Amino acid sequence: MSLRDVIENWQGRPTFAVIDLDALATNMQALRAHVEPGTKITGVVKANGYGHGSIPVSETILQNGADMVAVATVDEGAVLRKAGITAPILVLGPMGASEMDRAVGMDMQIVMSDIPFSRGLARIVRMQQRKEPLKVHLKIDTGMRRFGVTPDSVVASAREIMSHPELKLEGLMTHLACADEIDLTSAHEQVRVFDQCVQNLRDAGIEVPVHHVGNSATTVQFPEYHRNMVRPGLAMYGVRPAPHIPLPGNGKMKQILTVHSRVTRVIPLEPGDRVGYGGTWTAAGRSRGALVPIGYADGYLRSLSSRGWMSISETRANVIGRVCMDQTILLLPDDLPAKTRQRVVIVGNGTDETPSAPTLEELAIEANTIPHELMTGLAPRLPKLYVRGGKLVAVDDLSGYRRV
Repeated sequence: MSLRDVIENWQGRPTFAVIDLDALATNMQALRAHVEPGTKITGVVKANGYGHGSIPVSETILQNGADMVAVATVDEGAVLRKAGITAPILVLGPMGASEMDRAVGMDMQIVMSDIPFSRGLARIVRMQQRKEPLKVHLKIDTGMRRFGVTPDSVVASAREIMSHPELKLEGLMTHLACADEIDLTSAHEQVRVFDQCVQNLRDAGIEVPVHHVGNSATTVQFPEYHRNMVRPGLAMYGVRPAPHIPLPGNGKMKQILTVHSRVTRVIPLEPGDRVGYGGTWTAAGRSRGALVPIGYADGYLRSLSSRGWMSISETRANVIGRVCMDQTILLLPDDLPAKTRQRVVIVGNGTDETPSAPTLEELAIEANTIPHELMTGLAPRLPKLYVRGGKLVAVDDLSGYRRV
């Protein structure tokens, strides 16, 4: 069986996403080869694995070079623990006091910038009678102004954490705001501030084992900034951090997500016929529309109205009129037959597997957004088919995630 066979034989909703786990494995292996031996890789699987499914993504990357995974919330980490993932989980975002008990009980590593929070966290660790201290990472706000302690408070913050025997200061980290920009002045300055904080800690007799600043853009572009851990997110899923930043791997890495459907109705259009809500597109001559059952409730953005395109039977077909909640209309190319059930590729991966279909990067440009938003916006009602070795191995839809 092949990937095409999986697509052709799917018996569920005609619109669905395919996640290529073999491509994900290759991507992670390429990232592992890109960093120095001994450098840890934390794969970022927040937002349900950037919309791809955090459980199968985590399982795959941990088997192919990742050392741990990172999430944004305690709930996201709990999903992975309940699925049987025992690898270290780093919670990147802030958490409420009521979440501490779950995070400690499920052995998650916690990013800290609210130092009074450390006292409550230490108390929870004592109450749970952990045998080992809980690992925490101190985040420094080196210029993004989002989350982290100020550079001038790093030494005092580290001392506060270390004053609690229930906690172990495992990591020191920051996040670069502009590493994917052409002008890298800000990124270099943030790293300089981070390095100064590291030196200030050393001068105070404090050595933190793990240092990490590297998101995808930093991981790909700046080996000198890898330190001893990196945190790739977008690149892991086969999407460039920015159009001017190529992925490593000599062309082996590719986008792991594609989205597919079928033509469900062919619509005769006469000159002057207006299409869709508001009648924003008018037929200039006799033509045909093709109805595809995907809309903004599935994550296909309304901003792609009369801007996006799809591939019908490997031929480009433009979106006409407004994208609806559940359906979108394409202009059926003149050289294609007027018949339903023709295969549609809504999102391609930029290879010969999906000719004429737009990639996530191309759609993001048309929608005036970024690929991250398109990926994380995939709705639960859009079935996700997980493929490995040309075989369907799992499905995630409104009935839940299940292996097949």
